[in-house]
Amino acid sequence: MKACRSVLDNEIEIPVEITDPAEGVTAFKDNRGLFFKAPWSSSGRGILLTDDLEEKHVEPWLRGIISRQGSVMMEKAYDRKLDFATEWLCEDGEVKFIGYSVFNVSRRGKYHGNVKGSQTSLRRIIEDKAGQSLTTTVECQREAISTLIAPDYDGPVGIDMLVTASGAINPCVEINLRHTMGMAGILKY
Repeated sequence: MKACRSVLDNEIEIPVEITDPAEGVTAFKDNRGLFFKAPWSSSGRGILLTDDLEEKHVEPWLRGIISRQGSVMMEKAYDRKLDFATEWLCEDGEVKFIGYSVFNVSRRGKYHGNVKGSQTSLRRIIEDKAGQSLTTTVECQREAISTLIAPDYDGPVGIDMLVTASGAINPCVEINLRHTMGMAGILKY
């Protein structure tokens, strides 16, 4: 998977897992443009965007999630042009690419719905916003899923991504080991 490091744009920062609420509060004080994410959540309900919050709102949220789930993911909040995903299926150790989904979220990251369209039109939307091909990113995701997930899991996999305002692709905002609305849209279309 060393070859996959080339798909990570210099603008994209690797998220950090924290287990101490004080660490999150310190990071919040230094940089208010953060997302804190509960490890187990759905449709944006376990996400806290800190750009307009006060410490009195951040600390209790961090403490609560860490006490219930053991940790919180902390990552940079990017100005984004587009939210999208790749959808996969793992079966008997094999990985099958199902397609792309493009979706809308609130500023705070809550899911608002999918964009309808053919796979060709969805890929065109993504590549136009990013100004680059998705081929290498998809192949690196396939390699990662094959190595890290498929040996021990059968079922759907959705990898949420985004295109930043400058056109950088964040190749893994989160991984969903479940049917997503994007998968439902692909199977219906």
